[in-house]
Amino acid sequence: MAATDQPAPPATRRSQILRAAAELFSTSGARGTSIAAVASRVGITDAGVLYHFKTKEHLLLGVLDEYGREVQTEIQRAGVHGVSLLRMVREWGAGMEERPEISALLIVLTAEHLTVDSSVRQALQARYRKGTERYETAFAQAAAAGDLRPDLDPHHEAAALIAHLDGIRLQWFLTDRSFSMADSVRRYVDDTLTRLAP
Repeated sequence: MAATDQPAPPATRRSQILRAAAELFSTSGARGTSIAAVASRVGITDAGVLYHFKTKEHLLLGVLDEYGREVQTEIQRAGVHGVSLLRMVREWGAGMEERPEISALLIVLTAEHLTVDSSVRQALQARYRKGTERYETAFAQAAAAGDLRPDLDPHHEAAALIAHLDGIRLQWFLTDRSFSMADSVRRYVDDTLTRLAP
């Protein structure tokens, strides 16, 4: 497809760029993906991408921010907290299976920035802290409401939940998606809520 930079609503063009970048970053990594490759996927020039994102790092951060906003919007729209939010996590695996490019992207970016101090690593760390705090709060609220045991350790349970989510996502790819990540997450959440039942 020739790069034409045909006029498009800015929000639409920005979404197209983010979607293309997420797909390319997830397969080739940040280091193996150029602005030119993203532009070609969208059908615009390099300048068309750089109009929305000044550098490749800004584009990476944009992809992470977009996914973070989607998650937050979904939670807010559902209006859940405490044990209801934890039950909502049952569908996390199904969501990851529906969007494998996001699953792969998070694994690839984490590996590439595991020890390198960068704004992308800081964004990944902030995302991890936010997720931990969200689940810690949910476990604490559920215990306070009497939905779960009052003596549970919110930090431990949140860390264990995230460990399962991150681990099962990696296993899913390493085994060529040979099992249902959706079923595994549902089973883990159900087992956790049963174990912690008052």
